[in-house]
Amino acid sequence: HAIGHVASASGASVSATSAPAASMMASLRTQIRSIGDRGVPEEYGQPKTGGTGFLGTPKNHRALLEKRPMSPDVFAADGGWSAHYKFPPVALSSITNRVSGIVLSGALSTGGVIALVAGPEAVPATVEAFKHAAPMLVIPAKFALSFPFVFHTLGGFRHLIWDTTMRGINNESANTTSLALFGVSAAASAALAAYTW
Repeated sequence: HAIGHVASASGASVSATSAPAASMMASLRTQIRSIGDRGVPEEYGQPKTGGTGFLGTPKNHRALLEKRPMSPDVFAADGGWSAHYKFPPVALSSITNRVSGIVLSGALSTGGVIALVAGPEAVPATVEAFKHAAPMLVIPAKFALSFPFVFHTLGGFRHLIWDTTMRGINNESANTTSLALFGVSAAASAALAAYTW
């Protein structure tokens, strides 16, 4: 690479001085393609014996390999922040299910550590202290804790139905139930956050 320029995954040159963020992202995504410790063989995919030429491998396959982004790459190959792949509702619900599980684990672990260090009565005391210290954040905090619980629970029920009955395992049903899962979880979480006891 020339000084001040980096090659993006698509092969385009990005000025490091005019767009430092784009340059940094492009250099982060520029990866050395290798097979073991030898690198990509010079005749990879199309050796002298013919290789995959009969399948239609183009003569300039080496140049095309250098321009092709590594997969999976979440961001676009041009160094921008746009998504490289489409994320349908099913994919988003799957990602959200995993993230909600991590959030629940973190919340329970935090409560467990507080109880372990200061005793079981410290957990409700910590909640009360938070409510008095930041009353404007009580409803958002309740929503932030309610949503992962509701979403993960309902997502678990959906998987239980899929696993035991095989019903709803098609693109249309999965898409519909994913949208319903987001909607019902948001509504139920908002209701739980607004409820005062």
